[in-house]
Amino acid sequence: MSTGKTGLITEMAEIDKMIAQSVDAVKTNPKDFENRLTLIKLYCLQSKWDNALHQLVTLQKIEPAVQQQCELYNNLIYSERMRESVLLGERAAGLVGNKQPVWINDLLKANALYAAGQFVEGERVRGQCIEAASAQPGYSSTIGEFEWLADGDDRLGPVCEFISAGAYRWVPVADIQSLLVNEPQGISDLIWAPAEIVIDGQTWKGYLPARYPLSITSEQSLKVGSKTEWQRQEGGRYIGLGRKMWITNLGEYSLFETGELTFSKRDNLQ
Repeated sequence: MSTGKTGLITEMAEIDKMIAQSVDAVKTNPKDFENRLTLIKLYCLQSKWDNALHQLVTLQKIEPAVQQQCELYNNLIYSERMRESVLLGERAAGLVGNKQPVWINDLLKANALYAAGQFVEGERVRGQCIEAASAQPGYSSTIGEFEWLADGDDRLGPVCEFISAGAYRWVPVADIQSLLVNEPQGISDLIWAPAEIVIDGQTWKGYLPARYPLSITSEQSLKVGSKTEWQRQEGGRYIGLGRKMWITNLGEYSLFETGELTFSKRDNLQ
């Protein structure tokens, strides 16, 4: 398999065809765990979480040696579903460490108000959150110095999504000392990008969601992360589909374009 994002996206050009081929390979040789693992990854790329979970159950039965890998994918899928609930304001995300700024609760509340159709109030609360959040300057190994960085999706803005220790978490960008996201090397990296975050001098290893939430019927280019679509909601909020994007004072960049990010000393939590 090709390495690098461009090569992977090219190889993923016909996901449905690849899934059909993988299904045939699994049927032909049910005990071949590599074929089944590939099928699981392709189902995840398609956001067919139930199909992937079903195959994971089977894989653990036929090949106990891959138990650790199966647990990883179970946790990633669980985190993806938790993420969907968090972005609707139905539940809070996990934390990294024991502290969080007050404005994170406002962001969650804003998401819940938008989901309930209360767009004006949702935008008002979201505005309060943006005002309260600290903007931190930093440096990217690929784009250079920037004055501030945020997630392009207004459901997130000043928070960085992070999956670690089996849970979906929110990390205030202002808390991050450095963030490293590597170029994708396999199918699953297009969904969950392996990453290292340093907070308060401690390194956390985990994954950043590489795409905004999608449905099974979303177009293929969004699923493989070759593009991003922005949807403007009533109230003025923009939400993303497909490739995750950072926004900075320099412009917009995908998760895989910014290399290693280092941030200046953060301000006090609001």
